[in-house]
Amino acid sequence: MRPPPELKEVHAELSRARITTVKAGGLVTAEIDGNGRLLDLSIDTTRLDAAGLRLIEAGIVEAVNEAEDRSAALAERLYDRMFGDE
Repeated sequence: MRPPPELKEVHAELSRARITTVKAGGLVTAEIDGNGRLLDLSIDTTRLDAAGLRLIEAGIVEAVNEAEDRSAALAERLYDRMFGDE
């Protein structure tokens, strides 16, 4: 069975979406698509020392988790827009 065109449209929009979060005082930036796939992770090493490394490790987890949460919220809004509150 083929998916309805509306579902294909939602999937395409989620694939095009880009969600970026910045954490750890600007040291960590994570970008994901609307499906929750990590596309880019950057670390500003210009201010890095041992304490900064620990901050970055925590910031990576926090940035990716927040981006994934925002991606899930986007998907929920798109599905609700397409299919209503069924």
